[in-house]
Amino acid sequence: QNVQSQDSPTPSFSAPWFLYEIPDATPNKAEICAEEAPTHNPSATKIIIPEEGNTSICIDFPPPFGWRYDKMLRGPCANTCCEGIPPAVQDKFSGVKYPEWYVPGTNAIFKAPFYFRGDLSDGDEKEACVIKDDGTSVLVKGKITNYNPNTKCSLMKEDELQKEEPC
Repeated sequence: QNVQSQDSPTPSFSAPWFLYEIPDATPNKAEICAEEAPTHNPSATKIIIPEEGNTSICIDFPPPFGWRYDKMLRGPCANTCCEGIPPAVQDKFSGVKYPEWYVPGTNAIFKAPFYFRGDLSDGDEKEACVIKDDGTSVLVKGKITNYNPNTKCSLMKEDELQKEEPC
């Protein structure tokens, strides 16, 4: 049984995006995004942004929309990576439940998706200890998905079949 909330309102499509900051008064931000894209290696992953620094992104939506510039809000964070929330849909994120968890062998407790940061690759195996309602912890194993080489942030997707073992 999976313990991570499957109710995340994040869109199911993946559009290429990259972190990029453009001064507010600058006109034609979408054109600047299109011009800058080749030098920033856009990645078609879930929008997971660093916990500190810039939250602005350039994102290339499917035709007929094309490039757009937006400032993300920071949602729940884990391991210095945060949910990137588009301001236009922030209401859809209220009330989303995430498990309380920690990385085995560490003390930091998160209430967020299973975000990891570092030089990882999609498919790498990771583990998390999820704190149950009774205060005990169970080990959850999964694989890295949505690795973004620009932010070094990724998401661990739980393996489908988990046997309950303590942390």
